[in-house]
Amino acid sequence: MLAVVRILIGILFVGTGIYMLTDQDLLYGGLLHRLTETGGPVRFYRSIVLPYLERHETQIVYLWAAANISAGLFFVTGTLTSLTSLAAAALVLNCGLASSSGNWPRFLAHVAGALALLLIGRLGAGLAWGVDGLLIRRYQDWLVLFPLRRKAPQ
Repeated sequence: MLAVVRILIGILFVGTGIYMLTDQDLLYGGLLHRLTETGGPVRFYRSIVLPYLERHETQIVYLWAAANISAGLFFVTGTLTSLTSLAAAALVLNCGLASSSGNWPRFLAHVAGALALLLIGRLGAGLAWGVDGLLIRRYQDWLVLFPLRRKAPQ
């Protein structure tokens, strides 16, 4: 069951990345507009992210899409799921911080999503139906399961 959830989350990440790459409005000047529609960055994060976003908006959309597609492919194949879960949780939290000013339910949904991703990595979701199971047979457990686990379940 956990492997199915992992694969579905991977498909969701890949789909999100592809959507970002095919949405012309988002690619060319629409990111700041979309963030404003959702409330914009939370107060403490605003001074960090807005100056950089204003100068490099298109590059950030490409980078964000590539990160989503990469995380999705790693989830679908079950490769380095623990590390991928940590990176995907950071993506989700960043999205929540960048788009949830004044909207606590939205921010809490992002936090819950990030925690769910960390749980997937902690439970070793890539061990069943994934490349992680094959890698553990070849390398030490902690190399494959770093940073959320040290040993594979027995």
